[in-house]
Amino acid sequence: MGSKSKYTIINCPTLKNRKVACLTLDVEQDYGDLLNEPSYEGLAHIPELVNFFKAKGIPLTSFVQGSLFETHPGMIDQLAELDVEFELHSYSHPKPGQMDSKVEIEKGGEAYRKFFSKDPIGYRAPLGIINSKDYEILASNGFKFDSSVFPSLRPGAFNNLRKPTKPCFVDNAKVIEFPFTVFSSIIRIPIALSYIKLLGKPYLYLLRAFNLPKLIVFSFHLHDLFQLSSSGKIPFEKSSFIYKRIFNRIYSEGKLNGLQLLNEFVSLLRKRGYAFSKLVDIYQVVSEQGPK
Repeated sequence: MGSKSKYTIINCPTLKNRKVACLTLDVEQDYGDLLNEPSYEGLAHIPELVNFFKAKGIPLTSFVQGSLFETHPGMIDQLAELDVEFELHSYSHPKPGQMDSKVEIEKGGEAYRKFFSKDPIGYRAPLGIINSKDYEILASNGFKFDSSVFPSLRPGAFNNLRKPTKPCFVDNAKVIEFPFTVFSSIIRIPIALSYIKLLGKPYLYLLRAFNLPKLIVFSFHLHDLFQLSSSGKIPFEKSSFIYKRIFNRIYSEGKLNGLQLLNEFVSLLRKRGYAFSKLVDIYQVVSEQGPK
């Protein structure tokens, strides 16, 4: 949330008594805004992802870059073979300095409506960067919930260490925010596939040993799951040394199988007693029980 946003934590008795995990996939151009020219190699791996989720029998929430409804409709149709919820992930996934949220939200919503003949109700902003005005734009365009906020720190991008770690109402817009899950309000390390790949065994040990939150909103991308040749086009020379090492570790080293790591994470959650749900179903529960 932006610095001017106020929020109300939602007290939802139903969620307090359940362990629920929402697996959320950002369907977008390769590596988001990192490449100088958009590449879509990751979309070719959607059939593998579909086979994985069919075998696991679990639902999926997909936040789709709006332009893909126009340029790659067949890939979206393949993804629709699953028990999947489709929401919006901006229109063109621009770089932060090139972001016009009003255009991204409205143009993306138009592409979504043309494809599905209905309105989207959920949104995810590129890079998790969203502010108070963006929430107002979402509300004015009929969106009911957002899932953009990393309640953590990313130097040069955001400092959300004061942001809530639980679902909350954004008071200026009456939109519900579902933050990405972190280990706790103290240990604000996101629970996401990219962090599993980045931090390796110590992180997996934490996942196995820690008392995880009851509601987990877990994020991943196709380029987290599959090794893409387009990783060779990431302009590392423009990155700081630390970000170069991070991007190399997650995307280029090729030592960690993303789909295998996702499988291990799903198995871990099942052993811990988690059920799997689409984010829209959690929204329905929260909106019925939270403040009006």
